[in-house]
Amino acid sequence: MILEAIFNGEFYPSETVMPKSEKYRNALRACEKIMDQLAERLTKEDYDLVETLLDQSSIAQFEECACHFKYGFSAGMLVQQEAWEQVKTVNYDE
Repeated sequence: MILEAIFNGEFYPSETVMPKSEKYRNALRACEKIMDQLAERLTKEDYDLVETLLDQSSIAQFEECACHFKYGFSAGMLVQQEAWEQVKTVNYDE
């Protein structure tokens, strides 16, 4: 049950839910190949700079995903609240 998982600290969607699309897997493979090529072509210092860039980009993407999740969840709750209000209105008007 989701409420028990949340209460017990066992709910980690940002860590356990991953895209399953072929497009996602292909993009990951392409990134790995590019990183391998960069490791061969760049100096150690330049490659470290690329890794730092990727780390910072990951942090920014995580923050963006968290913001989208919160907004989407909140919007879903508002839709549910509005739907409930509509059901109450229809039932009481009859």
